[in-house]
Amino acid sequence: MTKLLDILKLTRFINCLLAMVGVYIGAFMTWTHPAYYSPLVAALAAFFVCAAGNVLNDLADIEIDRINRPDRVLVKGTITISHARWLTVIFTLLAVILALAVNSAVLIVVLVALGLLALYNFRLKKVPLLGNIIIAMLSALTFLTGGWAINHKWVLQLPGPLIPAVFAFFFHLVREIVKDVEDIEGDAHAGVETLPQVIGISRALMTALGLFFILVILTYIPILTGWFGRTYEIITVYMVDLPLLLILILIWGYPSPKMLRLGSYALKVGMALGLVALLTA
Repeated sequence: MTKLLDILKLTRFINCLLAMVGVYIGAFMTWTHPAYYSPLVAALAAFFVCAAGNVLNDLADIEIDRINRPDRVLVKGTITISHARWLTVIFTLLAVILALAVNSAVLIVVLVALGLLALYNFRLKKVPLLGNIIIAMLSALTFLTGGWAINHKWVLQLPGPLIPAVFAFFFHLVREIVKDVEDIEGDAHAGVETLPQVIGISRALMTALGLFFILVILTYIPILTGWFGRTYEIITVYMVDLPLLLILILIWGYPSPKMLRLGSYALKVGMALGLVALLTA
């Protein structure tokens, strides 16, 4: 049982579940009548892509995590590096097999996502901002994958999965920048150059704040056009946009480790609430 819990921690199980929900929402916003098989299998493929990427990330970042995340299972040694490598292979194979069972579009997305995750973990993570953009793009792909699981011709139609994909891109980009500020000590120690190191913590947080303000404006568009209803508005505006905007302003003014941890956690909660808002749209 303990080993299973360690594996779940290694894969960042909750993040993988959020990826699954993202695929389902993309399908939900594409179909003209309920479909079950393709969205479910595509969502499972996304789960294992996310799991493989997270294990690979811990393998690549083990020295950084000794400083930034000493509670990670690879740092503590509760799962061996060899075991983690095998898990990466197994999760990758499961993702590809499941994608094959959907259609060629989903297979291509899964292969591209796996390739980008490998590039990110071993190359692009060390390139300021570019690595953050890659992660943001991958999060956006989950919603589009759900659309492609239903019908590739409808994916870019509005309203549709393109809307949450754009939201996810900005949301994750903001969170990645905040996390880079939070992890600046370990990244610098490992020789990984991130945006806060290049332009400074204050400017990096101002960049995150500016990107989130753009996102807030974008989330109003489905309300103004009448695409989404009152429940979406209440959750998005009053439970996600305004509280997170305030928290990001506070972090920018006082970027202590405690505030940064709060901001990172609040953004993850906001992400989950955003998914709920989209399901009620």
